[in-house]
Amino acid sequence: MQVWTKLFAKSPFKPLIKHAEVVLETVEILERALEAWEKGDYENMREYAKKVDDLEDFADKIKEEIRDSLSSKLFMPVDRGDILRYLQRQDKIADAAENTAKWLLVRDPNDIPEEIKHEVKDLVIKMSQESIKAAKLVYDAIVQMDTVIESGFGEKEIEEEYRLIKEIGNVEHKIDELDTKFMEMIFKNSSKMDWGLGMYLLNIAKTLSGISDMAKDAAERIRLMMNK
Repeated sequence: MQVWTKLFAKSPFKPLIKHAEVVLETVEILERALEAWEKGDYENMREYAKKVDDLEDFADKIKEEIRDSLSSKLFMPVDRGDILRYLQRQDKIADAAENTAKWLLVRDPNDIPEEIKHEVKDLVIKMSQESIKAAKLVYDAIVQMDTVIESGFGEKEIEEEYRLIKEIGNVEHKIDELDTKFMEMIFKNSSKMDWGLGMYLLNIAKTLSGISDMAKDAAERIRLMMNK
């Protein structure tokens, strides 16, 4: 607990960066799980998915420790409430990754119709790659916010922060487009699969899309802090 207090004394964003590192690792391990899923390596997929769950628990623990150590007596250049609201959104990125991992553990997708198997897996991997990009951008954005504070809100540092925020929005939009394309494909081929497989695939896509949604929410919290 004292460690977080010392970090807050240096900068309100140092502890958030530590939490963001774990969140990013959670999404990175999910990407490995999905790569194993795409190859049909379900044993490794399950191992990675379980590790995602462990990392999400670790991120939650750090979140609670940060909350408990964020004393109202600490003098900070940003509002304590803004820090906590941002922390909640950042943590939800790891929650969304865990949701995808849980769906991966529901079943092995051996019965995906052959005529759409390649397209299904290709779209899921593309969404995974964009999700990891969104999580990395959030990490970069919170590191940049620390740089903005240290620079005394320098013009160049602020411009870079807004560029990162905009890029997160672009990635979120791209994943939404992939998600829509995925849903259209599943419903178009719904007669070729049982309802359980359809639900399984749609929820993998939906939860992957949730990662970028949470990343965009986190970016918007940074924007609000910048505008105050």
